[in-house]
Amino acid sequence: MKKELLLRNLQAFDPEIFAFLQDEIQRQRYMLSLVPNNNAMSPFAHYLEGSLLANSAFDALNPHAGSTDLEELAIKRTKKLFGSEHAIVRLGNIGAASRVVCLALLEPNSRVLSFNLRKKEHCSGLNFTFKNFGIDAKKQVLDWDEVERTAQETKPHLIIFSPVSYPRNANYRRLSEIARNVGAYLWVDIGQSVGLVAAGLLPSPVPFADVVTFPTNDSLHGPDGAIVLSTKEISKKLDDAVNNTGHTSLHINHMAALAAALLEAGTETFRQYGKQVLANGKELEHALEKNAIPLLCDGTDTHLVLPLLPDDLQETDITAYMGKAGFQVKADCVPTMQKGVFLPALRLSSLTPTIRSLKEKEMSEIGALLSAALKKKLPEKDLEAIRNQIATLVMNKPIFSEEWLTSSKTGPHAFYSSTDSSAAHEAASTEKKNLIRNFFHLKD
Repeated sequence: MKKELLLRNLQAFDPEIFAFLQDEIQRQRYMLSLVPNNNAMSPFAHYLEGSLLANSAFDALNPHAGSTDLEELAIKRTKKLFGSEHAIVRLGNIGAASRVVCLALLEPNSRVLSFNLRKKEHCSGLNFTFKNFGIDAKKQVLDWDEVERTAQETKPHLIIFSPVSYPRNANYRRLSEIARNVGAYLWVDIGQSVGLVAAGLLPSPVPFADVVTFPTNDSLHGPDGAIVLSTKEISKKLDDAVNNTGHTSLHINHMAALAAALLEAGTETFRQYGKQVLANGKELEHALEKNAIPLLCDGTDTHLVLPLLPDDLQETDITAYMGKAGFQVKADCVPTMQKGVFLPALRLSSLTPTIRSLKEKEMSEIGALLSAALKKKLPEKDLEAIRNQIATLVMNKPIFSEEWLTSSKTGPHAFYSSTDSSAAHEAASTEKKNLIRNFFHLKD
């Protein structure tokens, strides 16, 4: 069925869902998302996810019920991309991955030392004792000597480092030494920084950690899901936990989309995207600093920029407030090593602006508009004025820029102008067909 006819039928059959769809299209088109875990899916992965592959599934415990070749392909690509000894690619989300890791490595009453108490939210009903470590409340950096002292006092069975609110590079070697010295496993969740790690633009924890996890959407541009990397030594424990918790089957459209996204993450186009992500993050940092907005950790080494909230905005519904200014944002209250001291901030990311083709010039403008809304609480009319400027800035920007579309073959429409919509559609269609053909080893 053609797209136009399908949409007309949907509008007539389910007007409520159709209205929701239209509202979401408007939001994505005319607002600017700076949320780390909101990012566009790769057109290849998007096509595969919605393809007829959705009609078939596989069961890992019953290989005859459906092909597991795609899972093996995704595992092979994951291990090559990250240099890991073992990979699990069959998990539906990062919460499920987190519970699998905890169930595999911990016993009831185990002690866990966790950065910002991360993963505690995924352990509901599991009997583990969590203790926090975080940044120094005044210096706003990790004091590794203090982390080591805390580990020696706690004697944890597991140390978790998940830097979703830490915009600086971590010393994974030192963290690994701390874990070994107290006899603990080390688990690093690299979150939305996974794309930059895959591209070799941020340090990888894989050589130092027992377990590394990450979501497969967001910065990898794949479907919803999560991957667990591990050493060979503990691989059976993790595999058993996956099977024992019922994660044994998936529809093959999902696995095909994931495998395609993993292949893309190893390309030069993806690496160039990552470089622009870092450049845009730095430009946003500079723009906020220029406008006297204090930043957590005094800046960024990653895609994350965390402006601290002034007192008069800390009691505000900051998501709704910034939404009125045209920004989609995520608030955070960052714990520190000082008990009871939290630092209210926005957790902003340059991932989505970059995929929409925004560059340093636009990020500087965005930083200035953000600063105006963050310096003090503005009246509705001023927020509306900022919203109009944001809409003007992004309304003609694509959701996934053709600039970042990986092309395996140079054909007549491999490079095209965004003003030529017919060529754009033809190019996208050609690339999708090429991908499917190569994916399943089909011949012309």
